[in-house]
Formats: sequence, structure tokens, C-alpha cells
Amino acid sequence: MSATFQWVQDNGVASAKVATVLGISGNLFNYKKKDDAIAANYGTYPVTATQRSYEVYLRGKFTGTFNRVDNIQFWRSTDFSPNTGLSIKWAPSSPSAYATPVSGASRCVSAIPTSDPGTANVRCRGGLASGLVASGYTDYIITQLDTTSAAIPGDTSLAIFTLNYDES
Repeated sequence: MSATFQWVQDNGVASAKVATVLGISGNLFNYKKKDDAIAANYGTYPVTATQRSYEVYLRGKFTGTFNRVDNIQFWRSTDFSPNTGLSIKWAPSSPSAYATPVSGASRCVSAIPTSDPGTANVRCRGGLASGLVASGYTDYIITQLDTTSAAIPGDTSLAIFTLNYDES
């Protein structure tokens, strides 16, 4: 048997968060000025020049029968096009505890790697080497879109994020 992977997005106030299983590929979420997991409504809540999106709280969900999932690596494999005035930041030392997402200054201050980092950069159970030995989740991968005055109005292409892991 092997592990089954899916992306999960959590949103809402911390005391009543909502977990939405997004799947494994496709347009799973959009950065916007609303904290929800509805990918299709980004046009109603656009992030315009000089604004930040709400933080997006993602987790990897692993189910099935496996011995261990570890060495979890996250990176942006394809950037937006055009990407003028757009940057996606993340919080690589993200805690495992959820907090209500914000759209202002946040804990997301680091650039997301743009190639395979080669070693674990996503935590499970609070540590980079902890991994999972049964069905469960990674710690949160918190990201946020930040724009400058140079951001071009309108849609961009999709940015592609990759989560890689070892399984035994």
C-alpha cells in the first residue's frame, strides 16, 4: 500500500476554523481579499496594487497505509506570468497551531524557494525530521501574495507549487 496525498486549506476564525480538502492538482486556491476556500470567487475579492491577500493556510494530508512519510519539501515551480509587482511570501518556520488569517503585515516574510530545496523545509508534528508514521497532516504552510504599485491589473497565469516527500 502507499500514502495518498491531498492539499487541505483551513480558513475562518481560529475558534471555528473550516478545513476544505482541495485535491491534488488544478486551480485549487486563489489569492484574494477574502478568507475562504472558494477558488472561483477571486474576481469578486481582487488583490490590487499595493495590497496583500489574506494568508492562505495549507497543509498536506496523508492517508492510507505507509511506514513513514518524511523529508517534505515545498517550492514554487512556476511563477505567475506576468509577475511584475507580485511576490509570494511564506512563513517557513510556521507553527502547527492555526491562527485567524490576516490580510495586512503577517508572518509571511520569506521568499518561497523556486526549486527543489533538496532537504525538508515543511514541518510535521513541529519538526523538520519528525515525519508521519500514520495518517495525518503536515504542519501549516502559510503563504501570502504581496503586491507593489507596479502590479498590473487583471488576471495572471497560475503559479504552481510543488510538495515533494519521501515514503517508505
